[in-house]
Amino acid sequence: MKQYTSFEELETLCEAMIKDFFRSRHYTNVLCVDIESFVQEYLGMSVLYESIAEEDAGRIGFLSDGHRPLWIRRQDISIQQVFPARTVVIEKYLQNPRESARKRFTIAHEGAHDVLEKHVPLQGCPTAAFHSEFDMDMPYSGDMLREMMSVNECLANRAAACLLMPRFLMDRVLKRFNHSDRIVVYESEGGTVLSQDQKLLIQKMADAMGVSYTAFYLRLKELCLLEYRPVEAYLYNELCYGGNAGGGDH
Repeated sequence: MKQYTSFEELETLCEAMIKDFFRSRHYTNVLCVDIESFVQEYLGMSVLYESIAEEDAGRIGFLSDGHRPLWIRRQDISIQQVFPARTVVIEKYLQNPRESARKRFTIAHEGAHDVLEKHVPLQGCPTAAFHSEFDMDMPYSGDMLREMMSVNECLANRAAACLLMPRFLMDRVLKRFNHSDRIVVYESEGGTVLSQDQKLLIQKMADAMGVSYTAFYLRLKELCLLEYRPVEAYLYNELCYGGNAGGGDH
């Protein structure tokens, strides 16, 4: 499928919407987007919580088109129900406070689908959409895999990240917690290494934004907010191994 928008364009659009939402609520110094209120009040969608009973247990979010029925479980009975168009249905167990980051990303993902349908209608006609988490033990059909790995899903994931972590908020969080300095990452040909203090800092900032560690770290990479240094600097200066500290020949 041809891609009718770019990640850069989504960054601009989503940041503009979040800034406009903040202005409407007179927010000035917050670090976390109230994504459920944004989806309901700014995008004009509905958000409901149900026990989703689809064949793929990884389906934890659903955006209704008003036609496709959704399998849900009520009183231990699985039934199919058609929800009104532009209704976001979230798996009920994500209301557990420990699942807050997953719930927020799922809501953002389904809201992002609505934004994409309006912003780039040529990307595909309005259809029901799932947010699914990949399960290595699940015997996915070809249609399931194509849906999960489609251009639309990739764009929705990126737009969801932009809505939850727009550039201006990422800059604000870095200023609050790290004096606006980038996060230091040590790299070699084999990959990258993060020191424990940087990992703890990332988690603290992710918590402040209401997102997962992984989602926040990916946004740091997407927005070029990482400072790469050679891994030897970590070995010699942080761990005090080898180099001058070890007194050997290097």
